[in-house]
Amino acid sequence: MRRQEIIFELKKYFKIYELVGKYTYRIHKDRAWKFFSTESLEMLLIIRKNIDRPMTINTWFWGGKFSQRGLRSNLSTIFKRMFSLGKLYLSAHVLGEGFDFDVEGMTAPEVRQWVKENAFLFPMKVRLERLKKGKQINWVHADVMHEEKNPKIYEFDV
Repeated sequence: MRRQEIIFELKKYFKIYELVGKYTYRIHKDRAWKFFSTESLEMLLIIRKNIDRPMTINTWFWGGKFSQRGLRSNLSTIFKRMFSLGKLYLSAHVLGEGFDFDVEGMTAPEVRQWVKENAFLFPMKVRLERLKKGKQINWVHADVMHEEKNPKIYEFDV
């Protein structure tokens, strides 16, 4: 699928403000699609179309609490915190390569299991975050950060 086709299909499921933060949206509006890699958009489309259930990424546009689950800019609180600590922050979110999300009617472990069982649908490698400080996370983080050594579907812990 070409990039324009992927974006056209994604627009059936998501508005760009669901994928970016408020500062990015205020400045770039619908042009903010340019900040995502084609692979990350294709990964998101494959999950959304094939799971066939609503997904929640960012909710800030409607006054919700989620604003950093898609693209993160240098104005996001996570970015600022890492910068103030003098730490390098090059996450998949900053690079337009990953998303955090919930799938309606499914737990995060169920979604991760679905991705693993349907690896054949993905033409790219997919990384799934599993544990944070030894505890199961209750959202899904999926990205396309490619490391040659990783298997097609790779679970990692932070």
